[in-house]
Amino acid sequence: MEILKLQEKILSLSDEKMREVYSLSSNMSLDSIQELAPTLLNICLESEGELKNELGRVIFHLQKTERLNTRIGFEKLLHGSLIVNAEETFKLLESSESDAKNLSSELKKLL
Repeated sequence: MEILKLQEKILSLSDEKMREVYSLSSNMSLDSIQELAPTLLNICLESEGELKNELGRVIFHLQKTERLNTRIGFEKLLHGSLIVNAEETFKLLESSESDAKNLSSELKKLL
């Protein structure tokens, strides 16, 4: 599936589907979360205003309280990075540990 189509689908996800995305991302190992969180944050920070909403405020709060390396932080970073740059996010997941690769394939199936 094309990345642009995935990005469009991400923007229009229902709350139920978004819960499924969060559920899938909660299965990541803490080692993978700690490895991926800084890069996902960079992807989110490179956006030009797309995260000036509630999600962006949550990510900023988690960064300020140094909780981005938690499961909840990872879920929010993943959501934000998928909105901002799905292509880069999927490349990152697919080039990481096996649980990140599995997350990438499960997300594509879900979308």
